[in-house]
Amino acid sequence: MSDATSATQVLVKLDPAGSNSGAEIRGPATLGEIVEGTCEQVLDVFMTSEKGNFLAGVWTCTPGTMKLTDYPFNEMAVLIEGRIIVTDADSGAVQEFGPGEALAIRKGFRGTWTMPEPVLKRFAAEL
Repeated sequence: MSDATSATQVLVKLDPAGSNSGAEIRGPATLGEIVEGTCEQVLDVFMTSEKGNFLAGVWTCTPGTMKLTDYPFNEMAVLIEGRIIVTDADSGAVQEFGPGEALAIRKGFRGTWTMPEPVLKRFAAEL
């Protein structure tokens, strides 16, 4: 594990252009089934906890829609660029988030996550 994702590091700036870049993962988004578009992601994890059950970083993704059947973690995120339209499969509620807006999503969420344009968000998540 690099210093940037070390569980002993106590303060990390979540800057996608910075030198603290951590464990980067590239490729199709893996949060759910891609049902439209490409949803090509860059997941840059800057910090993890000692137990590995908490992570914080930056996520970018190309336009598309993902069907989520069992969201894998509790997450809080702030959108920096782009838009995300979230539809809850259970209630039918639709919410849209844009730059500067924050969202929280519970582990186990079911629904769709539509990105009509490229997205950049900072996030913290608990597995």
